[in-house]
Amino acid sequence: MVIRLTDGGSKLDFFSGLYEEAKAVMEEELSRHERYYKQYKGDPEIDSNEQGLPAVKAKVVRNITYELVESQVTSYIPMPNVAPGWWSEVVERNAKTVERLLSSLRDKLGFERMNDIDERYNPIYGGSVWLPEWDEGQKTHSTSGEVKVTCLSPRQFVGQPYVYEVQDMEYCFTSFETTKEDLMRRYDADWAKVGETVNDQNADEKTATLIVCYYRNDDGKVCRFAWSGDVQLSDEEDFFRRRRSYCKKCGKSEALCTCEKPDIVQEDEEYETVEAPIVLSDGRVIPAESPKVVDGKPVTKKMTVTEGFDDAGGVKVPLTTEIEMPVMQATKLPYYYPDLIPIVIRKNTSEEGKLFGQSDCEFIRPQQMAINKIESRIAEKLLSSGVSPKVPEDYEGDLDNGIMSSVIRCSQENHHLFGVIDVTPDISRDVMEAERLYDQAKRILGITDSFQGQHDSSAQSGVAKQLQIQQGAARLNSKRAMKNAAYADLDRIIFQLYLAYADEPRQISYKDATGRMHNATFNRYDFYEQDASGEWYVNDDYLFSADAATDAEKDRQFLWQEARLNFQSGAYGNPALPQTLLIFWQNMERAHYPYAHENVERIRAEIESSARIEAQQEQIAAQQIAIDEGEARAAVAEQAHRDYESYLTAKQGGAANGI
Repeated sequence: MVIRLTDGGSKLDFFSGLYEEAKAVMEEELSRHERYYKQYKGDPEIDSNEQGLPAVKAKVVRNITYELVESQVTSYIPMPNVAPGWWSEVVERNAKTVERLLSSLRDKLGFERMNDIDERYNPIYGGSVWLPEWDEGQKTHSTSGEVKVTCLSPRQFVGQPYVYEVQDMEYCFTSFETTKEDLMRRYDADWAKVGETVNDQNADEKTATLIVCYYRNDDGKVCRFAWSGDVQLSDEEDFFRRRRSYCKKCGKSEALCTCEKPDIVQEDEEYETVEAPIVLSDGRVIPAESPKVVDGKPVTKKMTVTEGFDDAGGVKVPLTTEIEMPVMQATKLPYYYPDLIPIVIRKNTSEEGKLFGQSDCEFIRPQQMAINKIESRIAEKLLSSGVSPKVPEDYEGDLDNGIMSSVIRCSQENHHLFGVIDVTPDISRDVMEAERLYDQAKRILGITDSFQGQHDSSAQSGVAKQLQIQQGAARLNSKRAMKNAAYADLDRIIFQLYLAYADEPRQISYKDATGRMHNATFNRYDFYEQDASGEWYVNDDYLFSADAATDAEKDRQFLWQEARLNFQSGAYGNPALPQTLLIFWQNMERAHYPYAHENVERIRAEIESSARIEAQQEQIAAQQIAIDEGEARAAVAEQAHRDYESYLTAKQGGAANGI
């Protein structure tokens, strides 16, 4: 994007004007978002058929929009699935490490809370906005920096007009409501300037609206510009590039500078110099020295080496030759720089020519408006209805609305002349029409009574009920697919941020297929490789998707039942064996069955105890066999000795008798 400044204009003026232009183009969509949100909250205002007419408000609102939106909310969070772009043992191992890292972040970053609001943003507005960032302020004893993920409302995002994919945009904007103290901490801003950050969007005098623009420069690099009100807060060209802060006076880094008045400047860092060999997770080593490479070709120099000696003349003369040797230098690893705008848009369902997807509120709005009118009509009928007393023409007593408060005297001849006239209007047709519109709205969204957990007499068996729920969920599968795609894009950006800034190894714990806990390490150096010429580069060629095997949040009961059937049918092995029982409870644990983990540990301990007892019994049996064999050999030897003695005795007796 080319930044063109007018005479006397500033970058702040340029981006402020660009923001207002883009926002003006999106004004119609933003007004629709406001209208859909009010509809979700039960706004009584009814759409007018003709423009210019005053708004009419319903007396009663039956909020079917809220009901149908809430019935679709799910706690399902897509789990990452990472595959290598091209296969090797090292790349496959790295893919598993990235997958485990992303899985651990699902719990660490609080995706449950973000998913809860995200599940409402999408059916209301047609989409949601995810913002992954690297927060250098998050530090622990052994690490510096961590990923931060924020879920934003579409009303907080303004994209480049008429461009419908974020990564194709030249610029886009996000807005946040924050405190002025936070702006001072994050941007080292002066309070006097921050105090001027007043605009119409501010909640009060202590808050400010922060607007951030992500854009691409002439080289295609991602840049970032932030401001609030009339105050510029940051201008970061090539936002993801590493920069080193040092003092021009002493040449030391900002952290080590001891100058009384340091002159701190920043310079871009392209490479990291390896001062000592780096041992990778799999035992490979990045050496401290590597061949020098220029323009993709290794640099060499001629060296004279001795191959032997010639002593033909009685004097040893060395035989030398010249060979090409690579020129060695300190290993320089290029820093990795993300190339994606850190914005992910999840669409509800896709729609041609729109940045966000289709809103459920949009499609059921006619039914909502009609139901509000009918329910208001029903209420009006019921409130104006009632009964009127009927008395003889010559009756002179008083009438009131009290119960048992008055006594009316009548005779057998005229008692039938006393009574009431019911003037309650018939509302049965109104009720039927309201229910018909409600059913229309459900069919539009693909929601059935079974999906909502309501009574449905059309399913007579448990299997039929499960089939109905699955068919209803299939109608909503497009929304689930778009959610999976958004999480895959989010995982790719998070991976790039860790490749770029996670200098220290990150410890990860994970559970294997047998339920045992293990430790693993994410080390960004594991992703460095050398090309054919010996030049170092970062391999980020990995494929990201959502693991479909985890998409079972609404089918836990079904999974439990299937596990029981598989166990009983012998699919896991002989049901009488404890090993088969262990497999069954491990599957129940993965399906989040209550107390399954305790059963797994108990059965595993029993199997291990049985194995130890069996091993001891085998050892005792082997020892007994050895003892028996020794006793048998001893008995044979003793018998042989006795036989030999008998032989000698017999021989001596024969010699004495002259035999």
